[in-house]
Amino acid sequence: MKIKSLFTLLVTAALSLNVAFAAEDDTPLTTQMKTMNKSLRTLKRQVGDGAKKEENLQLLATIKKTLDESAKLEPAKTKDIPGGEKAAYIEKYKQQIGDLGKSFDEVEAAVKADKPDDAKKAFDKLSEQKEKGHKDFGADDDK
Repeated sequence: MKIKSLFTLLVTAALSLNVAFAAEDDTPLTTQMKTMNKSLRTLKRQVGDGAKKEENLQLLATIKKTLDESAKLEPAKTKDIPGGEKAAYIEKYKQQIGDLGKSFDEVEAAVKADKPDDAKKAFDKLSEQKEKGHKDFGADDDK
């Protein structure tokens, strides 16, 4: 029985250290994206619920704020880009963040107009943009 307790303690300690080190690796951009993703997941679940319109608009405001902050930052992979290509890489990143903001504007307009079907369609576009952005900028490479 003591071995089982010791093993449980060791596993718990190892997992705690892993989480602590992972948090230290977060860049400011990663932190912004995690905030946005949390709001986005909640919004996606409830966007069709007219009773949660105000909450959905607040979630969209949080998402827009994180997008504005994210646009001021650079992806972690920027440091690996050769000097001559860096400006184009950053410009592409900022363009995609801007396009993402426009898509969220579409979701916001649909929520304000009480059109849940339009909001859900806009989410499909957001999913494609997320996939493209993560592919282009290596967001999921280290995970």
